[in-house]
Amino acid sequence: MPAHFAEIDTGFFSTEREADFHVIGTAAPRSDARGHVTGQTRYFEDVSYPGMLHLKMHRSDRHHALITDVDTTEAEATPGVKRILTYRDVPNNWYTILRLIGVEPDDEPVLAEDRVLYAGEPIVAVVAETEAAALLGASRVRVAYEDLPAVLDVDEALQPGAPVVNPKHGDKNYFTYEGHNCRRIRFGDIEKGFAQADRIYEHTYQSSPIEHAPLEPTGCIVKPEGNGRLLIHSDTQACYFTLDNTALTLGVPFNRLRVVGGTVGGGFGGK
Repeated sequence: MPAHFAEIDTGFFSTEREADFHVIGTAAPRSDARGHVTGQTRYFEDVSYPGMLHLKMHRSDRHHALITDVDTTEAEATPGVKRILTYRDVPNNWYTILRLIGVEPDDEPVLAEDRVLYAGEPIVAVVAETEAAALLGASRVRVAYEDLPAVLDVDEALQPGAPVVNPKHGDKNYFTYEGHNCRRIRFGDIEKGFAQADRIYEHTYQSSPIEHAPLEPTGCIVKPEGNGRLLIHSDTQACYFTLDNTALTLGVPFNRLRVVGGTVGGGFGGK
């Protein structure tokens, strides 16, 4: 065996477990199975407080467009609607979800400002006494657009002169994470590699798009507490990311927020 290969020590755990202990090939009952099948598992949406309000978004139906007008008159007149929120109500509207570990730039708005960058981007938040009223109010928001060229294909996005969708990325449709070598793309001498190759196989490969689609959508329930603190019940997979990003967005100290996680109804990294 080459020196750089580690030898497997089959007796490493001999003093820590019984000799006939085996897991592979056996059934291991889930500790949470009984709660799931009996309906006793508690999810964030099982939390309820008196007088709780509901928030829903009005989202873009364009892939890339300038916003020329936002009319919330009908939404505000909807019975049960208590408040309409736009980007002007967000203390720090631009963020990136991994900014706490040095990933930049802050290239995503909480609520769209002068343009939308993708279909489904949130523009206006509607707060109401019931979920139905919030949904109805959101549907009554009127947004006027001026369409811009969209980039819907990777090859097109890499072409010289391709329309730049996100102005935070400068003059290109991609960016590198400077200072993070593990995320930097490096290109060697491709022509030299082909010249030295014994055989060359060429083909165009395409992977299917994927979408995280858990049974439980992302959400949270927030309860104001004393001394200006907020208690946040969330189905997040990363309580500290949620706490820190929320504090930065709201412009408040981290110790003003308390995030309570719990059972996640499917996540796959998307929560």
